[in-house]
Amino acid sequence: MQEEFLQILRTLKQNVYIMTSGVKGDRCAVTVSSVTSLSLEPPMIIVCINKNASMHENLEKNKKFCLNLLNSTQKDLANLCSGEDEGEKRFSRGEWSQTEPVYLTNAQSNIFCSIDEIYPFNSHSLVIGKIYDLKHSGEKDPLIYQDGEYE
Repeated sequence: MQEEFLQILRTLKQNVYIMTSGVKGDRCAVTVSSVTSLSLEPPMIIVCINKNASMHENLEKNKKFCLNLLNSTQKDLANLCSGEDEGEKRFSRGEWSQTEPVYLTNAQSNIFCSIDEIYPFNSHSLVIGKIYDLKHSGEKDPLIYQDGEYE
């Protein structure tokens, strides 16, 4: 059943984000696509994070994060933040702010959140973020992930 479920999931088109947390010296970045809105009033969002990822520990400590919606030209950043390199190496490319939480200044959009709750569930946790700020470029050209590839 697990393999068939993965095959079904691979048919979905998903927007690609880099989730960031922390400040220089203690910052994390990870490519995510399991993101969905939770409510408009108040504005809240859900992100699924593997409990073994360094991002999980960083979120518990820093209590803020940013979802950086990538545009179609930022495949290299998506690959960098989903590869083997971790920590500061993930910030070696791209235009990053030095604020808390760190964010990608040339992303299509940035969604700034404070953590409302983290619900552990099996291998992952549901991270509930309360949105406190937004930046939107006005572009409508997001990076899309489907069947193991970026479009």
